[in-house]
Amino acid sequence: MLSLTTCFVAIVISLFLGQWYRFEITKAKLKSIPTVGSSNFIVSYFSFLRFVFDSRRMMAEGYRKYQGSLFKVRVPTLESGWVVFGSGHQIVEDIRRATIDQLSFSEAVSETLGSKYLHGSYYDGPNIPYHFDVVRLSLTRSFPARFADLRDELQVSVTDSFPQSEDWFEVPLFNSLAAIVLRSSHRLFVGLPTCRNERYLKILNDVVPRRAMAGNLVQLVPAALKPIVGKMINPFSRPLKELDELIGPMIRERLKQEETLGPTWQDRPTLTNAMFDLAEHLHYLTPLREEAEEMVGSYGWTKEAMNRMRKLDSFLKESSRLRGIGSVSMSRKVMKDFTLSDGTVLPAGCLVSIVAGGVHYDPELYDNPDKFDGFRFLNLRETEEGGEMKYQMVSLDHKYLLFGHGRSACPGRFFAVNEIKAIFAHIILNYDIKFPDGVSSHPDGRWFTTMYTPDPSAPLSLRKRQ
Repeated sequence: MLSLTTCFVAIVISLFLGQWYRFEITKAKLKSIPTVGSSNFIVSYFSFLRFVFDSRRMMAEGYRKYQGSLFKVRVPTLESGWVVFGSGHQIVEDIRRATIDQLSFSEAVSETLGSKYLHGSYYDGPNIPYHFDVVRLSLTRSFPARFADLRDELQVSVTDSFPQSEDWFEVPLFNSLAAIVLRSSHRLFVGLPTCRNERYLKILNDVVPRRAMAGNLVQLVPAALKPIVGKMINPFSRPLKELDELIGPMIRERLKQEETLGPTWQDRPTLTNAMFDLAEHLHYLTPLREEAEEMVGSYGWTKEAMNRMRKLDSFLKESSRLRGIGSVSMSRKVMKDFTLSDGTVLPAGCLVSIVAGGVHYDPELYDNPDKFDGFRFLNLRETEEGGEMKYQMVSLDHKYLLFGHGRSACPGRFFAVNEIKAIFAHIILNYDIKFPDGVSSHPDGRWFTTMYTPDPSAPLSLRKRQ
């Protein structure tokens, strides 16, 4: 009879050999695409560690060496073991035009974020994109009529988060804005009084970082062990039961009325980065305030006023160009062998993404790309033919990939941008801001693989507007 140790060793060896076999098969199919890092089965694990902790520089290296083309990186924790990264207008177009049954955004997100392993019985499958229609249609269409509700909630939540003091005070900006965004969004999603219910807000505040941490952990686990680990660290079971007690009856009643509930858009990194950029470049404060005062004075706190804040739109877009929420965009899983315009075949099972960070810092696409120019996109809107529509923050373009591109572009971008504008405008109209003593530039954020988030502990100083 075999001992437990022998069985364990046999299982480990089997997993190792299986992974090695899949590695070699996929590598052979991708042999025409150069590698950043190592292509050796053993040594590539060290390249993977670099990808986990230094992917931003890894993506920059690949973009610099293979601009307008493709490169691949070994990611052994994915089913295929490889991710292909691309850049250039034609490759962006190839991915944008692909059908869902060829290149799937939902499948890519499911695999990289571990949705099918972490969501348990609440996982409906990656190809049921009902969230897209809820946000793109129901939320976007109803938003203008409910702008007064958003305005009311952001006023109250900002007052609760920022003291009405004429002396300078410091706040942890990311976490403070997170509370404001959460309450303002959920004023529309669940309404009063639930959006101010402390227990409800605590559940949501707790589950978001837990889900992020669980997703990061699943990324580091071999594919064969993901189902087991996913069940062990499932972050949703208890919170969803608690949420069902709080909003379950309301949701069931709405479903009877054929209404539905939209998901929260996490726009706090964009808002946080923009506030830090304004603190670093305070000469933009006066023109942004003047524009906000003029538009609110003429149109009130409405979606129309937000649409007419062209300087603010440009400022937010520039801030997002420089930092965004990660170094890649337009991630897709290849569902069946897919041939690019140049004849390169991407094999079924691998992931493909566009190096958004490289695109956003490309000197061939942007003048002085390393320099913050808050009115860069305003000037392009005013001087370039067709620029009025092309350079809005919500517009999709191969040179600006914060929201992706194509069929799977972020459907909530219209709501998100208007909410960010409303919160940003309210803050600058009611508060002075600056960096705390000893801080003179935008605080460094945190990177994990290709994902970026602002430092949640980084402070900002505010006082009641003088």
